[in-house]
Amino acid sequence: MTIGSLFTQTFFQPSWTARELPSLTGKVAIVTGASAGLGKVTALELARKGAHVFLVGRSEAKTQAVVDDIKRETGSSKVELLLADFLDLPTVEAAADKFVARGLPLDILVNNAGIMHAPFELSKQGIESQFAVNHFATTVFTVRLLPAIKRAAVPRIVNLSSLAHLGVDSKGIDYAILNDEAKYDRFARYSETKLANIYFTTQLQKRLEAAGVKSALVNAVHPGVVKTELMRHRTEVTGSAIGSVMINSLFISADKGALTQLYVAADPEIEAKQYRGRYFVPYAALAEPTAVAKNEEFAAKTWEWTQEILQKHFRKSWSWAAAGL
Repeated sequence: MTIGSLFTQTFFQPSWTARELPSLTGKVAIVTGASAGLGKVTALELARKGAHVFLVGRSEAKTQAVVDDIKRETGSSKVELLLADFLDLPTVEAAADKFVARGLPLDILVNNAGIMHAPFELSKQGIESQFAVNHFATTVFTVRLLPAIKRAAVPRIVNLSSLAHLGVDSKGIDYAILNDEAKYDRFARYSETKLANIYFTTQLQKRLEAAGVKSALVNAVHPGVVKTELMRHRTEVTGSAIGSVMINSLFISADKGALTQLYVAADPEIEAKQYRGRYFVPYAALAEPTAVAKNEEFAAKTWEWTQEILQKHFRKSWSWAAAGL
């Protein structure tokens, strides 16, 4: 994050607020990572505007409590739970399949789930945890939801990236060391996952259009540096006292952090201006990612690498072609 952008998001009031969202009555939305932080706020505001909202979380008790809170606050009965553990891909597929079986269109998908700066760990399928959650599970979930996405008139997909993608140099993602604990750098790996989120955004937009889903609006968002549970591993590294001071003095609230993804998910301007495959930063502002993030060769390589990893660690038959992309 640049000093200028951190200063702007910390000390200036947002020029756009969730009050500007139109009625979303009749729209259906899914928000991942919705049991706390940005996901919780995003789900709440979408429900407040009348959307039928599905909250995805791995803890049934914790996520159901948020569902109940949102129902009480908004008066809406159309708030539901979908269980999925993003460190376990079969549960991700099961959650998507459960939704698709409902026969509903999916107008809004906010891929908000993520982890940051975690110590080295492998997912249940043997994929480094930050990539497993931030990229591979998000990919599988989105692809499995395509039948429902195609039912929507103008589907919107919002992928949570980060300004942390600035931390990846001109060589791009180091694919060869994905599961190499000896070469694991938790900060570098997080930055790579956020770059992968941008690549997924631009490639998915392109391939959905080629597959005939020409109305789809797929965009990436940097929410800001936000005070949420995502920061728990950050304080492990910096020291709890120093980390606490930084978080309390410089980082923004989840209410503010959710604004940009809410804008991209539901503001009419996104459709009116036909923003596709773009990148947004606080608050509700169009921006340009790095040159490496705009490298189409790297994006295509990451798309194919994603398929290879999923075939190796998840299912041999998994492919973009089978998904219709």
